Amino acid sequence: MPPAPLASWLRRAWLPAWAAFAAWCVSGIPPAVDLPAHAAQMQTLAELVRGAPDVSRVYEAGFPVGYGLPVWLFLPLTLLTNGAVAARAAVWTALVLFPLGHLALARALGRTGWTVVLALPLAFHLSYWYGFLPSFFAVPFVLLGFAAYVRALDAPTRAGRGRALAALALLALGAMLSHLVAFGMLGVGVVALALASPLRGEALRRAALGLAPATLLCATRVLALVGRAAAPGSHLPSSYDAASHVNFLFRAYRPEGLLAVAGPLLVTAVFVVAGWVHRRQEPRRPWALFLALTALYVATPKALSGAWLIHVRVAVLAGAAALLLVDPARLARPLRVLLVGIVLLSLVETARFHVRFAREVEGLEALTAAPPPAGAHGYLSLPGLRLGEKGRLTYLEHLGQWWTGRQGGVGHHFFADADHQPVRFREGQELPARLDATAPPEDFAPFSALLVYGEGPLPAALSGFRETARAGRWRRLDRP
Repeated sequence: MPPAPLASWLRRAWLPAWAAFAAWCVSGIPPAVDLPAHAAQMQTLAELVRGAPDVSRVYEAGFPVGYGLPVWLFLPLTLLTNGAVAARAAVWTALVLFPLGHLALARALGRTGWTVVLALPLAFHLSYWYGFLPSFFAVPFVLLGFAAYVRALDAPTRAGRGRALAALALLALGAMLSHLVAFGMLGVGVVALALASPLRGEALRRAALGLAPATLLCATRVLALVGRAAAPGSHLPSSYDAASHVNFLFRAYRPEGLLAVAGPLLVTAVFVVAGWVHRRQEPRRPWALFLALTALYVATPKALSGAWLIHVRVAVLAGAAALLLVDPARLARPLRVLLVGIVLLSLVETARFHVRFAREVEGLEALTAAPPPAGAHGYLSLPGLRLGEKGRLTYLEHLGQWWTGRQGGVGHHFFADADHQPVRFREGQELPARLDATAPPEDFAPFSALLVYGEGPLPAALSGFRETARAGRWRRLDRP
């Protein structure tokens, strides 16, 4: 435990403080690459449910198996507000549930709960910065699913086991319907926990019961994706990319903060070393879970069946499992205080980057406060897709889609060409996706209005538009 005063404060204040910090992070325009596109998906789905004729002519809705649960789950909130609010609420929910899921797993494994504080920087993992809303939303389901399964193994009564297995089944469905990769991570971890149990046969039977509903529901989809991996066609080909398993996160995270990767990695390393030193006095289950998730990270390709950056999504769960390898009381008190200090510094860096990002894109909220005109509206970034010289993540890829997320209408470039999305183009109805300064005039022909980010002269292809509003580095262009 930390020193008594610090431990007392952490017990009382950590969750309200974390919820408030998470709310601040997702307010305004959060730095999340794909999140504006998911907000546009949410708002377009709401427009389709309302029967908006202009949107219905271009898009159609579906409920895909294996992807996109938060888009449908937050539909009531979208209908009451808009897709931008709903997308931020979904991210906030996942941020708050992440430490609660880790806490549930720690207690199920008999660990003290204060190590949840050390896991807080892990909540800002790759799926947060990239705005991968479905996989980000699924991570708490996975942690809570591990906890439910451990409870199912340890419950002293049949009724207790039944409740725990029912919880596992529901959480597995939530993970699978959010993102299939997350369900795969849950399955690997559950099997590892089963194999580490004294009665393996019974443990595997309970694992099968808990995972069966989700497995049966997604079996057809999994087979289709296996076929796509073998013959990708127009989809991104599968690739392993061994180097990215070692250095991707260090290369990707630069302006986000020095400790964005180094901090969690250092905390994780301390627990792995301490867990190894005391392995004979510690239970087997945490090690089984950690080793299984680490092996999954090593084995998973970078791109698979058309999805990208699959392997690095596993890293957060391996890190969370590492914090359960050893009783933290075995660590020296100065070391525990040092680790808490590293965590707090990492969160300060995260906050500073959110402030910097908000300054860089200032003006976007003002221009998206007014609805777009009739017809399609689009977005292009004149300086490219990266923010600043040191940035590696393409934060400018979808920023203009906040317009669709806030105001609805016929937007573009929010993955509607993909068959796994809740909102897709109708057959024969398609809009250009990414627009840039080199796009030919015919790419801009379908649009009646554009949001443009960046200073400097406009490309000649936009000669048919006129500027109607300006805020910060943003301009709104309309056709006369």
